[in-house]
Amino acid sequence: MRDYALTRAEGLGIATESNPLTRLFRNWKARRRVAQLEAYDDYMLRDIGVTRGDVIWAAGLPLTVNAALALEERSQAARRLPRHG
Repeated sequence: MRDYALTRAEGLGIATESNPLTRLFRNWKARRRVAQLEAYDDYMLRDIGVTRGDVIWAAGLPLTVNAALALEERSQAARRLPRHG
């Protein structure tokens, strides 16, 4: 749990020991991991709670943003919206 909290803090820019180059490198690695999700089929993406559009959106974010964290936040926000159907 501690590692998860530290990773989130670093990704959000909260951790003070993370210099800008380290943060950019970490964000670049996160973007590569997110881009790998594009190879998944739509059913698998739906199972993990994201859409193909969400993945494309996150992969296109600037390097100043951690794409994995942004995708996670977008996915959580979508789950909180009331569903009409």
